[in-house]
Amino acid sequence: MEKTLPVMIYLDHAATSWPKPEEVSRESLRVLTGLTANAGRSGYEASVASARMVSQVRQRLAELLGVGHPENLVFVRGCTEGLNLVLKGFLKPGQHVAVSPLEHNALWRPLSRLQRQLPLHVQTLPADPLGRIDLEAARRVAAARRFDLVAVAHASNVNGVVQDLAGLRQVFADTPLLVDAAQTAGVLPISIESAKIDFLTCSVHKGLLGPTGLGVCYLAPQHDVAPLIEGSTGSFSDSLEQPAFRPDRYEAGTLNLHGIAGTYGALLGVKQRGLLGSETRRLTRRLVEGLQAMGGVSVYSPADGTALCTSFNVDGLLPDEVATRLEQKNAVSCRPGLQCAPAAHRHLQTFPLGTVRFSPGWGTTEEMVDVALRGVAEIAHSVV
Repeated sequence: MEKTLPVMIYLDHAATSWPKPEEVSRESLRVLTGLTANAGRSGYEASVASARMVSQVRQRLAELLGVGHPENLVFVRGCTEGLNLVLKGFLKPGQHVAVSPLEHNALWRPLSRLQRQLPLHVQTLPADPLGRIDLEAARRVAAARRFDLVAVAHASNVNGVVQDLAGLRQVFADTPLLVDAAQTAGVLPISIESAKIDFLTCSVHKGLLGPTGLGVCYLAPQHDVAPLIEGSTGSFSDSLEQPAFRPDRYEAGTLNLHGIAGTYGALLGVKQRGLLGSETRRLTRRLVEGLQAMGGVSVYSPADGTALCTSFNVDGLLPDEVATRLEQKNAVSCRPGLQCAPAAHRHLQTFPLGTVRFSPGWGTTEEMVDVALRGVAEIAHSVV
């Protein structure tokens, strides 16, 4: 008996995880329908309980990300806000910044604005055709110029390439390092302090399987970073100045308690699920190898089992057209186009049309991957 396709084969985990674990909605609903007091704004029990929940989630995230002092881990709206906080609060006029060639617009857009306004000097680090930083060539770059910040996406949201943070840290031993961990938090092991990472930001709605609208940003205590937003914190209310201590200095306004509660639920399951990287890489390798075996398909991700997602194109068809056919005929949901990373596509020579991206994650099965591969094979065969 032929198996029926699921309602949707979701291969867009690089954008956001879906479905969420049951405990995410359970904890969010618990706070939405019960615990609703503003954290840190009063001494009655509901407010204290809210503050206690915020502290617990901060502590659990600190443990997961290798942060010894949780107050250096501040809540933000997402990875994008965290990058804006560091770039706008840390950089000074005339400074030099090095970036990888695979950066997302979450970094490039604020950096480009600062490049014009301050101004800044921005240099893209040398890399191989897939965007992996060439550490030996980067060493020569580092020897020729002093940089004030190195900014790198731990893993590309376009082709899944994972950068060698340990190698990069060795090359730029004395340069502050900013890591965009949007694609790797909850997926790959991260130990911020032992890896000597100065700044790291991530959302919770991808590999951490939490809700949208929340992220965290690590700020090493030795660096003075100006707040991005100032206002009420519930502390030192007699002063018109923003508190100088962490995390209050960076958490003005009412925190996203419902998102924090959902994140608490997601973190409850981490010990049972473990990190997602091993399975994600295995499924991505299956995708890459299957796509590379097809005629008329170009693949832009490494085949060595290290990638976390894969990008490809079918010769003679626009990425949007391929994605539409996959959804209509195979119930596969994926991401076509530039994936908000035009700089990465310029490096991969897929600009301005972009690619089709398959990004597996929690809940993806081999059967789903194989259905997607059969769909691409049928499309490629139809244009031969």
